[in-house]
Amino acid sequence: MYVELILPVPVPRTFTYRLPDGMELSARVGMRVCVPFGKNHTYTGIIIGLIPKAPDGVEVKDVLQLLDDAPILRNQQLNLWQWIANYYMCPIGDVMKAALPSELKPEEGKQGVIREDFKPKKKNFVRIVLKDELAEVFDQLKRSPKQQLLFMALLDRSHALHKQVPDDIAQDELLRVSECGSEQLRELVKKGLCQIIEQEVSRIDTGEYDTDGLQPIHDLTEMQRIAYRQICQSFRDHQVTLLHGVTSSGKTEIYMHLMQEVLGQGRQVLMMVPEIALTTQLCMRLRRVFGHRMLVYHSKLSEPERVEIWRRLLQDNSDVDIILGVRSSIFLPFRQLGLIIVDEEHEPSYKQQDPAPRYHGRDLSIVLAAKHGAKVLLGSATPSLESWYLAQQDKYGLVQLKERHAGVSMPEIKLISMTEARKQQGLQGPFSPGLLAALGRTLRDGKQAILFQNRRGYSPIVECQSCGWTPRCPRCDVSLTYHKRTRMLSCHYCGYQTPWPAQCPSCGNPRLEMQGFGTERIEDTLQQLLPVARPLRMDTDTTGSRKSYERLIADFESRKSNVLIGTQMVSKGLDFSEVQIVGVLNADSLMNFPDFRAHERAFQLMEQVAGRAGRREGQEGQGLIQCSDVRNRLLHQVIAHDYESMAATQLADRQKYGYPPFTRLIAIYLKGRYEDRTRALAIQYADALRNSFGSRVLGPEAPGISRVKNFYIQQIILKMEREANTTSVRQYLNAIYDA
Repeated sequence: MYVELILPVPVPRTFTYRLPDGMELSARVGMRVCVPFGKNHTYTGIIIGLIPKAPDGVEVKDVLQLLDDAPILRNQQLNLWQWIANYYMCPIGDVMKAALPSELKPEEGKQGVIREDFKPKKKNFVRIVLKDELAEVFDQLKRSPKQQLLFMALLDRSHALHKQVPDDIAQDELLRVSECGSEQLRELVKKGLCQIIEQEVSRIDTGEYDTDGLQPIHDLTEMQRIAYRQICQSFRDHQVTLLHGVTSSGKTEIYMHLMQEVLGQGRQVLMMVPEIALTTQLCMRLRRVFGHRMLVYHSKLSEPERVEIWRRLLQDNSDVDIILGVRSSIFLPFRQLGLIIVDEEHEPSYKQQDPAPRYHGRDLSIVLAAKHGAKVLLGSATPSLESWYLAQQDKYGLVQLKERHAGVSMPEIKLISMTEARKQQGLQGPFSPGLLAALGRTLRDGKQAILFQNRRGYSPIVECQSCGWTPRCPRCDVSLTYHKRTRMLSCHYCGYQTPWPAQCPSCGNPRLEMQGFGTERIEDTLQQLLPVARPLRMDTDTTGSRKSYERLIADFESRKSNVLIGTQMVSKGLDFSEVQIVGVLNADSLMNFPDFRAHERAFQLMEQVAGRAGRREGQEGQGLIQCSDVRNRLLHQVIAHDYESMAATQLADRQKYGYPPFTRLIAIYLKGRYEDRTRALAIQYADALRNSFGSRVLGPEAPGISRVKNFYIQQIILKMEREANTTSVRQYLNAIYDA
């Protein structure tokens, strides 16, 4: 008997190995095996087929070890992997590397037996032993008040007087609540009053909610009830429904009612969010209602935590019914999905860029749902134009919520002319007088504010005023950003760092000038200009771990800070009750970007970040947008919160010039160590493409950033008609690549 395997290597094929005697009866599709690969490597492979004979002319090696007693993948997952490899034209081994937690695919450099790193977590518990009457026990402990205190805490926490089988108490918890030490505990063990038992425990933080402490879901408002009924009706005719609801309209409440309905059918729910930061607030809301039935999955979890979630979902009797996660949660082993909710479906964060597979989480959710017979709800206040167009064509269902919850008014948005502020020499750093005055009033009134700037670090550009020298990354075609906290110049593409120079290395000038404002510099400047401000910064520099997200959000919610300064992550669905004002510091940088989606994304960012203001009854939120051209049509669509007008304008332009959703764009990147060779190969490749696709081929061109990590880049765009057969297109592309 032979097995066909997927191995985590970037090769577009599967591999055949022989099963030694004794493994044939145990091996099943979806199990892992340990196999030799090449001369010196041992890999973990996934069985995708059992075959009676090996392909002709192939040297077949033996499987070294069967790693599982039961499959760790379900059939729907393997089908999804194969779909991804085919559609996104990447080796299935790359899909395996992206989909499986690292500890489920151990490997060794030299051939040998693989041992898994994953070990269950164990912890000491204390079990009370009641052989005698309590009076006798306390008489025995009367000379040791500490031991008596510890025993009373154990008696209370174990519920020994109320339960036939008392609860075991975690040792660290018992010592903490009793304020006693391990010496007293050892004495109780010696006296036979308790035992210490090691038990396996979960690594997963499921909060403090038990079944008795769960809260009922809030009743829907009349407007939300109508939307809920419309979604249920839409699901009868469409697999995918788009929920277009303005910011703070109560989309999450509708999600929760839909979840409860699906759970009642005995099926599971996946709720996807674009950022880890969103899981913090949503987790609290969902856990109050669903308790331990909901788990969170994202990249900041430790590898053992990810493996534990994976294994729990594999159990057919698992009590996990809801997963709240980022795009990687699409790969989890769901038993029977009934609903996938993609919140903030417009977000570019759902798209995986590097490494392969380069997939879109929103699109994959629709494919996964089809494999389970599930429905998909796409939710957003500013839907992607692709989803909006498909809803207008009745390919998706469409449900709209056009008013905020509880009659709260939409934030008033005003434009502040930076051109006028410069003329009047009123700028103070990145702040116009109007924005600074509004911030001051808001903070003195005890309210909070959010400032949005899509640049991290202190200063994005450093320049010598004598000779014009600018520090640049030696590996990438970008300037270095100065970070004041570390006093380092950093590349945001490859991570290269160098200390701040004492003088210009080109001319020796000791004075280097910083230009532009990143979030770190804005934080500094605001504290100098407004002493009442207590700023908090949220960007990738301050959110390196899961706990840092939670701490930042908790500090802002508890009002330890009154100004939140951040990059795109502050625009994504966060809900703070006391935020009255939101400031967009540089709208021009959002709109003047060389991308056909620039205006769509600028509208989405400004509308979403403004939607963080005035989210409670009785509050009037305000959004202030600093810009150079106050007559810009897009900005006035933002002022009017007119998504439909923006969508109509942008779709008309896309149709005129042949961009999605009216065409499909395939981006082909060529990377090489040598610029001239890479350019020559790109020209040759583009010519070969033109032989098959003609004028649909654009390029090759160097992108805006033409070198990253010492690799020169050339880009070719293939613009295909929407009606084109994608299977044929992929076949042509594969043939040209192989040639």
